[in-house]
Amino acid sequence: MTNHGRGIKMDADAAGDFPLFSGTGATMIIGIDVGGTHADGVLLDGATLVAKHKVAVDQAHLHESIIALLDTLVPDDRRLLERIHLSSTLCTNAIVTGSLDPVGMLIQAGPGINPDYLAACGQTWFFDGAIDHRGHVIRDPDDGLIDEAAAAMAKAGISSVGIVTKFSYRNNRHERYIADHLGSRFAHVSMGHRISGLPNFPRRVYSTWLNAALTPQFLRFKESIEQGLAHRGIDCPCHILKADGGTIPFSRASEFPCESVHSGPSASVMGCLALAGGPGDAILLDIGGTTTDISLFVDGGPLLEPYGINIAGRPTLIRALNTVSAGLGGDSTVAIEDGGFLIGPYRSGPPMCQGGAGPTPTDAMVVLGLLNIGSPDTAQAAMRILSPADPPEQTAKKLLDDFAARIGDAVTAMIDLVFSRPVYTVAALLHRRRITPERVIVIGGPAAALKSFLETRFGLPCIVPPDSEVANAIGAARTRLTVQATLYADSADGRVSIPEISCLMNISNSFGMEQAEAKLHEVICDIAMEMGMTDQPEIDFIERLEMNVVRGFSTSGKIINLKAQIRPGLAAVKGGSL
Repeated sequence: MTNHGRGIKMDADAAGDFPLFSGTGATMIIGIDVGGTHADGVLLDGATLVAKHKVAVDQAHLHESIIALLDTLVPDDRRLLERIHLSSTLCTNAIVTGSLDPVGMLIQAGPGINPDYLAACGQTWFFDGAIDHRGHVIRDPDDGLIDEAAAAMAKAGISSVGIVTKFSYRNNRHERYIADHLGSRFAHVSMGHRISGLPNFPRRVYSTWLNAALTPQFLRFKESIEQGLAHRGIDCPCHILKADGGTIPFSRASEFPCESVHSGPSASVMGCLALAGGPGDAILLDIGGTTTDISLFVDGGPLLEPYGINIAGRPTLIRALNTVSAGLGGDSTVAIEDGGFLIGPYRSGPPMCQGGAGPTPTDAMVVLGLLNIGSPDTAQAAMRILSPADPPEQTAKKLLDDFAARIGDAVTAMIDLVFSRPVYTVAALLHRRRITPERVIVIGGPAAALKSFLETRFGLPCIVPPDSEVANAIGAARTRLTVQATLYADSADGRVSIPEISCLMNISNSFGMEQAEAKLHEVICDIAMEMGMTDQPEIDFIERLEMNVVRGFSTSGKIINLKAQIRPGLAAVKGGSL
C-alpha cells in the first residue's frame, strides 16, 4: 500500500482508492456504513478524513464485502488503528427478508391478563408462577412445565430461547431461575430484563423474541469478521453502531444484537452532526436512490424515540433515534396520474439515462445539468414520456419542484407527529415546545442537485456538507459509546433492582434519591469501562420518580424509579473538525 503525507484532507469529489500513510502519534478510526447496494468506508486520523472508498455489497456474503472494504482503508502500520466502527444491515435484512431463526418463547404472564396475543412471535409456552408489580414472589414456576417446554423445543430443533416474566424489571428471579434450569440445553438464551429495564410487558416480550431470533446469525457474522481481521493482523476493538446513534463492542453486541437494528439511519444522523452540527433546530435529509430518511435536530442534538421503535410490525423497547423513511429517492419510479406526478414509493431499477426502463427524478437532474451521469439524450426522452407536449427542461423542473414538495410534506408530518405525542411526566410537559427548524442539512447522492429546490420549498438555508457522500461512514466512525440503565428501589421492602446488569440487592430503609443516583452513576460508569470507554462519561438522569410508601398513618419507605444514560453524541478527537 502506498504511503502519503500527513494531514491530507480528501476532496469531496475524489473517487476510488486513496493513498494511505504510515505516521506516528495518530489515533485512527475506520468507519463503515453498509447499505442495500453499496458500502462506504472512511479512515479518520483524529478528525481529518484521510481516505474514503466504496464497494458493491453482496448481501448473501456481507462479511466478505466488509473485509474487502477494510482492505482499502487499513493503514500500513496496524498499530495506528485504534478501533473500527461498523454500521451493518445484517439484522435489518434478516427482519425484512423473514430469515430470522426460530425461537421458543417461555412467558410468565401472571394473573390479570389473557396472554394469548403474546404468542404472535412463534412457538410460545406459558408457564405458571407470578411476581407482583413491586417484585414480590407470589408463586414459583413449576419445574415440570419448564422441562416439558424444553423437550418440545428440542424436538422442534429450536436453539434460541427467549424468557420473559411480567415484572422482571422489578425482580428478575424467575427469569434467571428458568435460564439456570435450562442449563446448557440450548445454545442461546435471551432474558427480558437484560434486554431492557423499562416497564411494558408486551414490548419486552417482542424485544426479547427479536434478540433471540437474531443471535445465531449475528454470532456467525461476528466470527467471520473477527477471522478476517485476525488474518490481516488487525487486533483493534471493533464496535457496531446501534439504533440510538451510539456504539457497542462486538463482545457485548453478541448478547444484544437487536440493538444494531436500524443502525443505517442513525449513521446518517451522526454523520450530519459531525459534518454540519450546530446549535438550534434543524431538518436532516439523507436522500438515497429509493428513500429519503428524515430526522431532526432539536437544540443541536438528535431526537430519540421516547419509548422504543416498531420492528416487523411489533412495538419494542429498543432505543433508537427518531427517524422517518419516505419512499422518495433519486431512482423512484415516476408516472402521471390525474394530471400530476406519481413519485415512488418504489424503485424499479436505475434511471433511464443509465439504462433503466422508466423515468426517475435522477433523469430530471441530468436534463437540467445538475448531474453528469448516463445519457442526456435518454434523460430527455424520459421527460417526454411524462409530458410529450412540453420541453424536457420544463418537465424536469416541475418534477423536481414536486419531488421537493413531497419531501417537505413528509417533514411537516414528522414534526406534527413528534409534537402531538402524549407526555407522561410534568417535567416533559414543562419543557415541551414547538420545533422551529433554522436550516436543512442534506446528504446523499442527489443532495447538491436538489439544494435549490429544497431551499425554495422550505424557505430555509440548505447545507450540503463536504464529503456528504460518505457522511454515514463518517457518522459511524465519530459516534461514541452509549449506555442506558434503570434503577427501581423500594426501601419499604429493602430492595433495589437494576435490571440491565441483573442486579437485585438489599438496601436500608433510609435509601433515597441521592443514594439511587450515586448507585446508578456507578453502574453506568462500570458498564462503560467494561465496553472500553477510558474517559469519564457525561451521564444524564432523564427520568426521576419518588413516592412515599404509607402504611397505617406513617411513611414506611420510598419507591424510587430512576433512568440515566450516556446520551448519543460525537466522541472527542484530536485535531481539527471535519
